[in-house]
Amino acid sequence: MHQQAQRAVAGFQRARRRFRRLDHLARAVVRYDHTDGGRLAAAVTYYSFFAAFSMALLGFAILGSVLDDAAALRPVQGYLSRNLPSLDAQALREARGTAGLVAFVVLPVAGLFWVDALRSSIRAMWRLPQYPGNFFLRQLIDLAVLAGLGLLLTASLAAAAGTRILLNRLLFGAADAAGPPGRWLLGTAGYVLGIGVNVLLAVAALTAVPRLRMRLRRVLGPALFVAAGLELLKTLGRSYVQRAEANPAYQVVAGAVAVLISLSVLNQLVLFAAALTATSTRGSFTDLAEPAATPARQPTPTAGPTNNQRVIRRRGRPVRRMVGTTGKAHPPGRRR
Repeated sequence: MHQQAQRAVAGFQRARRRFRRLDHLARAVVRYDHTDGGRLAAAVTYYSFFAAFSMALLGFAILGSVLDDAAALRPVQGYLSRNLPSLDAQALREARGTAGLVAFVVLPVAGLFWVDALRSSIRAMWRLPQYPGNFFLRQLIDLAVLAGLGLLLTASLAAAAGTRILLNRLLFGAADAAGPPGRWLLGTAGYVLGIGVNVLLAVAALTAVPRLRMRLRRVLGPALFVAAGLELLKTLGRSYVQRAEANPAYQVVAGAVAVLISLSVLNQLVLFAAALTATSTRGSFTDLAEPAATPARQPTPTAGPTNNQRVIRRRGRPVRRMVGTTGKAHPPGRRR
């Protein structure tokens, strides 16, 4: 049994030397394990749950404002009935004021804690100082990163929705004429748009949050890994919520449990992607949080040997000799 284990380990080491991608994956797994990625993901999940709750309240407030328009009420009600049957559009419309107030108060605080936890965890994967710089400056930068991520998320979702609507209008006739192939084409386009938005957000999370700058080829693969995992997670999460809501015993906690599980898996994906990025050999990276190196000072006249001294290294040890006006060296302790 012991010999078989040794042969298996030797075979795996040979495979690592032969396939660079396998070696990279093995190094990322070791880095994730040594840095205790599961515990870090749990810490990020704790703070991201409150941030997600605040963002949901803000979304409900915005959605409640949109529902004042009778033309928008009908499609929103149809979407909620298909995906979130427990939510009522009229209830959202009535609760928009309170939800918006709570969101605007809680979201910045919860968001700052979430960015702080995510930044420190990703930098831990890179084996960099987790809390660089001044405390107050760090909070301001984290707040700017949070606002930037929010704007990026809004712009990305708006662009994806606009592109999907445009494709739907362009291919509507083809979908009616071709039947299932046209609908399959529309579904594929929506999936590709979702992957694109997820990749953009993953790149921002892996670079802007920890304040690292690197080549795109170094971060693109891990970002694709996060994007694909997020799409799969959304599909499984939607199925879980629909099944849980059908059981009266699970309706009370189904939503919260689904959010916690989804956030935990998502944060583990992000941190493992950070381990993949940190152990990659594709190009160098720059730590933007590290202060710029100060220029070296010129040595003072008294810092080194004077004009009448010369340091000669012999066998690794410096030997100081006095040099007279004639330029000849004299051993120390002896007079000329």
